[in-house]
Amino acid sequence: MNKQNLEVLFRNYIDHFGYFEDPKGGFESYKWVAVEQVQKVWNLAAPDLSGMIREAFSKTYNLINNRIVSPGNGLALLAKEEPEAVRKALEDLLTETDDADLKQDYIIRFVDEINGLLEKHFPGKWKYTQDVRVAITYLALIIPSQNYLFKSTPAHRFARYMDFGADIGSGKDYKLKYYYQMCDELLEIVKQQPELLAKDATRKVSWKDESHHLLVTDLIYCFGVYDFMNAGMFEPTPRKKSKSSAASLAEREKKAAELQARLEALQDEMDALEKEIEALPAYDFAGKRMQTKLYGEVTIKKQNGNYLTFTADGKEREYALPACVSNGFLVPEETEIRERYLKESELREKLKKLDTEQKLVNIELGKC
Repeated sequence: MNKQNLEVLFRNYIDHFGYFEDPKGGFESYKWVAVEQVQKVWNLAAPDLSGMIREAFSKTYNLINNRIVSPGNGLALLAKEEPEAVRKALEDLLTETDDADLKQDYIIRFVDEINGLLEKHFPGKWKYTQDVRVAITYLALIIPSQNYLFKSTPAHRFARYMDFGADIGSGKDYKLKYYYQMCDELLEIVKQQPELLAKDATRKVSWKDESHHLLVTDLIYCFGVYDFMNAGMFEPTPRKKSKSSAASLAEREKKAAELQARLEALQDEMDALEKEIEALPAYDFAGKRMQTKLYGEVTIKKQNGNYLTFTADGKEREYALPACVSNGFLVPEETEIRERYLKESELREKLKKLDTEQKLVNIELGKC
């Protein structure tokens, strides 16, 4: 690695350590708080697996869940539905091995298994979707002495500035072994930095990072996020790319930032639409007689959320709101009720389009 740039990195980190500790500043020490909470609570044998997962991840802030996605919440909800399947998937994910390729296989298998179960129990709830980065985060929180937190853009920026030779890759081409190799190399250098280690030992948290794995990933993350961390640093000349290469790392970083901004804007739009839908009046249709497009007049036997049940032609039928009203299958006498569900259908159609765009943006972001 580039020793000159590493020396500048360590100096800048030490000089700004108070800022990283300050809850009103960068407060990057929340990662130590998050790991401490997981270490206190994690117990795969817990009878209430769902509750344990939720409590364990309760102080992870944006490490797992954020305003856009909530895979940690999805995992906890799934553990209510199929606790033993989730327990087994987590056991397999946490299998200890020094073989990074095998560890990546465990990660991919875990992601595929959990996403299959999520689609079964919560179809269409893409916010709960697991991915490789999230699974790596679970590993780093649960077994911090053997794993490292990972965020793509900071990792690639660090690798470029510090002249790490191997290509970490991204998306489907991501190579865990090269990222762990980079972290291991940095760890060995960190162990030879007495001033840095002494400063880290003053961190105002109860849990102590004796392996220094969390310190290593914090150095990488802070370098990738805070511009002042590369002050006085020499930026290496970008390596030549092969013809089959995608954009340069710098271009990928810029694109990732633009995509992230778009995701946040889309989420704001979706939040506003959700609030507008929530503000619409609610109606109880149980016992109400209504006209239907196919069966004439019927009596609604029960209402379960947005689902209305009635009997027609000797069979029990179930229609879903708002579509059954907006499409004219059920026809309430009151004009205001019809207009209310037409409005909801219109808003939900807008949500659907934004949701589709958000998924596409997430796919593009995963390639950066």
